[in-house]
Amino acid sequence: MELSLNIAIGATIIGLVVGMLTGIFGVGGGFLMTPALMIFLNIPGPVAVGTDLTVILANSSLGMLKRRRSGTIDVKLALTIAAGSVLGVLAGSYFLELLDDAPKLIILGKEQETVQYCLLCIFMVLLVWIAGYMLFDYKRNRGKARENRLGSFAGFKVPPYLYFSSLEQPQLSVVTLLILGFFVGVLTGLIGIGGGIFLLPALVYFVGQPARKAVGTSLLLVWISSLAAVIRKTSVGHVSLLLLLFLLIGGLTGTLLGTKIGLSLTGPKIRLYFVYLVIAAVLTIGYKLCVMTF
Repeated sequence: MELSLNIAIGATIIGLVVGMLTGIFGVGGGFLMTPALMIFLNIPGPVAVGTDLTVILANSSLGMLKRRRSGTIDVKLALTIAAGSVLGVLAGSYFLELLDDAPKLIILGKEQETVQYCLLCIFMVLLVWIAGYMLFDYKRNRGKARENRLGSFAGFKVPPYLYFSSLEQPQLSVVTLLILGFFVGVLTGLIGIGGGIFLLPALVYFVGQPARKAVGTSLLLVWISSLAAVIRKTSVGHVSLLLLLFLLIGGLTGTLLGTKIGLSLTGPKIRLYFVYLVIAAVLTIGYKLCVMTF
């Protein structure tokens, strides 16, 4: 794959932005990088996805390295959720294959792939709900110094249990965490994006982890999922090494800067800025739906 100067510069800028998102919020940023590569740089879809995932793996690796002594990564919690996520990804991918032959929708005289169109709509609705809830929560708790909270899962008393030192309610049901991981994995398998963007609010509001620590835990989960995906994408030739080089130049620089910013932010500020990130995701998906519809 040959790269022009414009593509090299554009890839570096895109990598920088996504790297900062990884460092600050612990998300992969694939929901922004993949469409950006396709829309602005005309990179073929399979190559955009495969190369994007490789950048996410590198960025999250550097982000974890920078956070290793910060105490913001709960390894046991991440691995517990990841166990359910792996099964969810497999299930989501299987469901997608089953639904792929569904009859096409006719919207405004244009044929649409039923599964893709409906899933994008559902995904956007979920993101709007997340942004609205987190913004409401930020305004409700603005000015309060206390960051720790009991997550929704604290009320579920289903054995067996595990203890997590990073939580105010340290004892949580393993079943609920596996279900959370499975749900996020299904979304990832069905849509191809979404794992990271859902993890931070899920860890904060469902699990009850403080936002600063949720960023680190989310980062490890993103790393685990991207590692598995990169192995697959590389084996089928969907990674462009030249494109990857320029994305990494921007991405690793952005991750270093973003991690420094993220560690300096308070929990409420992280949640507020994350709302802006979710809004960006909504606009990206909304744009794609408009292009498909009109």
